[in-house]
Amino acid sequence: MGITKYSKNPIITKENVQFKVNSIFNPGAVKYKDKYILLCRVEMPIGRSSLVIAESKDGFNFKVASKPILTPEDHKEHYEYVKWGIEDPRITQIGNVFYIAYTGYSKYQPLIILAKTENFKDFKIHGPISEPSNKDCAIFPEKINGYYWRVDRPSAENRRDIWISQSPDLIHWGGYKALQEPEQGSWEQDKIGSSSTPVKTKDGWLMLYHGVRSFGTGSVYKLGVVLLDLEKPWILKGKSKEHILSPDKDYERVGDVNNVIFSNGWIVEENGDIKIYYSGADMNICLAETNIEYLLSLCK
Repeated sequence: MGITKYSKNPIITKENVQFKVNSIFNPGAVKYKDKYILLCRVEMPIGRSSLVIAESKDGFNFKVASKPILTPEDHKEHYEYVKWGIEDPRITQIGNVFYIAYTGYSKYQPLIILAKTENFKDFKIHGPISEPSNKDCAIFPEKINGYYWRVDRPSAENRRDIWISQSPDLIHWGGYKALQEPEQGSWEQDKIGSSSTPVKTKDGWLMLYHGVRSFGTGSVYKLGVVLLDLEKPWILKGKSKEHILSPDKDYERVGDVNNVIFSNGWIVEENGDIKIYYSGADMNICLAETNIEYLLSLCK
């Protein structure tokens, strides 16, 4: 099958938003009550981001809500850590609860914020679950060996790796291990980070990730796929040799940040088909389609 970009991309632009925004992009994605839910980042006119919901019955045609569902101001006692915006949510369903890990920005640099909801109307915000600087957090959808697990990217001065850690309660994290590092001399040589919630397959945990290569005039963001061991998720079983999505359309190459394909949400259908929701050039929301078997084949 390969991977196919939807012919009517982008599926959401700022023209589809009922309030004034600079852009809409980088959504988390999940199915809830037979609807496709995208929790999208909107950059407000002041330049700081909030989150808004877009809903669809078919996964292609979305309606954006009339106002943001989560703003920095909603964080109350945690406000000082998200004052400059909340960004790039990744959604994990565990039981009937949807856990949302996203980036909070402030003068303290980026860190990971955790919130949860059961209905996408009422949210409980737990606040920071990392120290700065950290981002690109994705939580596994079930316990492994009695623990919750997550991947993230602690941004050290000279490293840009993906790490994995474990928790008894989703709040307190430890047992840190370096999981994956950028491959030098390749499309991902400068930094990498998770691009989806891991999905359980017969062969292991499948996860999208993004890679960045910098040039004299800027950077190019592309997507790859990686396979982790089912019982020992800190073991990398395989990865795609090449990128699987790269910016080659005008709506991906020109925007607020040129030459970017960035994702933090996908939906896996019961038949194994996958809808990857991604953004082009930090300006819009697009769709690419593939399936589990094809992505697994790339990791072997």
